[in-house]
Amino acid sequence: MRALLVFALAGVLSVVAQTTLLERLSFLPAAPDLIVILCVYLGLHYHSVGGATGAFLLGYLLDTFSGSPPGLYCLAMTLVFAMVYLVSKRLWVENPVTAVAAVAVGCGVKITTVMAYFALAAPRNVAWLGLTRALLFEALFALVLSPLAFTALDSNLRRPRRKRAHAVD
Repeated sequence: MRALLVFALAGVLSVVAQTTLLERLSFLPAAPDLIVILCVYLGLHYHSVGGATGAFLLGYLLDTFSGSPPGLYCLAMTLVFAMVYLVSKRLWVENPVTAVAAVAVGCGVKITTVMAYFALAAPRNVAWLGLTRALLFEALFALVLSPLAFTALDSNLRRPRRKRAHAVD
């Protein structure tokens, strides 16, 4: 239950930050993709239907508030989760360096999915240079912020349980 609440709060805050607050900062060429970081974390630590559902819902939340084509980020975030899940089942990814590498894989999957969507849906109506530039900056900022985000999530989700002291009579 705690994980659900933490991810719900983190998802809402990430979407608000990504779609409104960080977009207003004119000195940034693009807002960091915080949702990819959350989906990668789910793929690394929650190998269940709940993790996949969480990634889908994070994508749905981003679709709803970003103005993107319907279903684009649902698909992208579900694919990010699936790829990171498959990689984490085969490789040891419990250290910070491999966690950042997993975020790089997730960003690559997201970029590929978005580019493929626009190549199939409207190849002539897309400013390819601008789209590619924005996606690469989003990925770069996500890579920079991922250690901080993973530390914050770990501190809220992976607290060691305190052992109860038994009184000796």
